[in-house]
Amino acid sequence: MNLRKWSGTLKDGATMAAFIAIALYNLPPEPTPQDLTSAKPVVIHERHPIAVPAQQWSYDDVHAIARTLAGECYEDMPQDKRLVCEVILNRVSDDHFANTITDVLETPNAFDGYWHPSRGITENDRHIAEQALADWYANDCQPLSDIRFFCSGEGRTNYFY
Repeated sequence: MNLRKWSGTLKDGATMAAFIAIALYNLPPEPTPQDLTSAKPVVIHERHPIAVPAQQWSYDDVHAIARTLAGECYEDMPQDKRLVCEVILNRVSDDHFANTITDVLETPNAFDGYWHPSRGITENDRHIAEQALADWYANDCQPLSDIRFFCSGEGRTNYFY
């Protein structure tokens, strides 16, 4: 029975006593010794902790990279998106550049797409940014490739070097 439902209607002691009697009457019976000896044993399995790697990057890191992808890459060019992520992360790993994602992206004249996205951020942008970050952290934040630069070419072509 729902005690909260009935508690507002119990005004006197007799009603309360009747309510308690009904509640006690509905309790399951106590087990007998025979019930206890014939019961099947309960096997309790020991739990082992599962090693789940902690996410080492922040929402701001993912958002900053995804924002840059929205300004530097066409939505239907996932390979270009991945390579732009590598340029960003490789620069963070390189002593010749700034040492945080935000500082690399905010370097003057480096990533115009960060400052001026040409389209909205998509789930695909976020997914590719998160995957690149996961790979980078799994690689102990070492460069993912040799590329450090890119530029746009004719039409929809980007050149990475």
